[in-house]
Amino acid sequence: MELRRTLAALAAVATGLVWLTPPAAIAAPGADGAWTGAACRPHAHSAKDSYNHGRPSKGSVPVRSAGPYADCRIDGEIDDSTRLHYHCYTTNDHGNTWTWVRVVGEDIAGWVWDSNLEDNGSAVRC
Repeated sequence: MELRRTLAALAAVATGLVWLTPPAAIAAPGADGAWTGAACRPHAHSAKDSYNHGRPSKGSVPVRSAGPYADCRIDGEIDDSTRLHYHCYTTNDHGNTWTWVRVVGEDIAGWVWDSNLEDNGSAVRC
């Protein structure tokens, strides 16, 4: 009987709730820095930043050349021993910052979510 009353009370409260803005825990991007359902769109970039001692912040992080969104195809993974040249950063439509990186000494380049970079990516806007 007590459980039934508690459930009824919870149901009455829940029907009056409306989320206009999701809470931070839900609004945060996924592990690779973007939201599910974001359209993959390209962003302009150029080699404006001279920093070439960047590294991924964890064992393996995805690189995307098509655009700075999780919905963009992953072109490859780079590990935390890889030294990176930062070109510049952009903020995508969801407010997440991504840096265009190039592997030092290689032709491998693309967008990496700044939270996957040990020093939060480039300090120079694209």
